[in-house]
Amino acid sequence: MKFKFGSVAISPGQVACGDTKGAQFRVLNSPLLKNFPFVSGTTNVGTPQYIDAFQRASFWNSVGSVNTNYHVRFAPVSTKPVQTIVVPAGVGHILGTFCGRQKVGAADINFFDTVAQTLITRLAIPPTSLALFLDYDVFLTSAGGCCILGYHSATLSNQTYAFAAYSDPGIFSVPIQDVHALSHELGEWMDDPLVNNATPVWGNIGQVTGCQSNLEVGDPLTGTAFTATLNGFTYHPQELVFLSWFSRDVPSIAVNGFYSFNGTFTTPAAACP
Repeated sequence: MKFKFGSVAISPGQVACGDTKGAQFRVLNSPLLKNFPFVSGTTNVGTPQYIDAFQRASFWNSVGSVNTNYHVRFAPVSTKPVQTIVVPAGVGHILGTFCGRQKVGAADINFFDTVAQTLITRLAIPPTSLALFLDYDVFLTSAGGCCILGYHSATLSNQTYAFAAYSDPGIFSVPIQDVHALSHELGEWMDDPLVNNATPVWGNIGQVTGCQSNLEVGDPLTGTAFTATLNGFTYHPQELVFLSWFSRDVPSIAVNGFYSFNGTFTTPAAACP
């Protein structure tokens, strides 16, 4: 998605700050879509894509050595031409300049969501595919508050779609950069595509204030990243939370008895409130 704010255009095809490639290239060649040797704790969980590795690790007691053929892989069907979104002054603006040259923008989430659903129809994206909208250094706002780096949803006809911003390092105080937001949204889409997969109530952790009861595997650890270097570039996927954390299994059915991919969570979710 190329966003235009007056005369300023911000596109995922342009060279990213401090890089030699753009956001679209980095995503297509990232461990979200390419195989990578993943390790959870000291356990080798295979050489798949990240969300595949995460799902295998989450159900490790059933698939780790019992069913090594269990996989859930992303296979991009097509990459559509860059879509230009002209942002009216009333629903978006330039937040500032970063890295000496790069403009950072913001647009209202309701404005963008209407555009996204229109594009799903215009681009004839089939309901059997996840429609993924990627941008670079443009974040969404809600009631004027910034910043939303990603979300996933579904249309009334159950066409699922997701948005994620590829962001430069240093914009945020925590290591939210490059594919961090996209890994969050792909993991959540995989486990909760229609945003209605209910869990015991949990909350007051990560990006969540208050209580919620859905299987959003990224929200409790937003901002907690690990590194994965592939083809000379170091990516920062987000650590995701296993099913056993939400279902409060004791012991966890996941790899190493963990409750999150790298073991940040060592106990199940606390009751909320």
